[in-house]
Amino acid sequence: MRKSLGWAELVLALLAVIGAVECWNAGVRTTQFPAVPEVSPAYSGTFYSGSWIALAALAAIVAGLLTVDGVRRLVSGGAPPTG
Repeated sequence: MRKSLGWAELVLALLAVIGAVECWNAGVRTTQFPAVPEVSPAYSGTFYSGSWIALAALAAIVAGLLTVDGVRRLVSGGAPPTG
């Protein structure tokens, strides 16, 4: 039972990593501006959305915690910790 829960946590961690990448991509937007003759050269601007970046960071933290716990459950053989 505990090993299957460990595998489930690793799958959820993978989904959290995918979600973090998607949130990061949604939070970064690059815009190209054309050159204006005799005024300015062409350039690009990047807009970062703080809420999407924060959600990506949270998803990465959750993925890390799920990975650590999932690996612990798989390596320990499913035995509960004794103290």
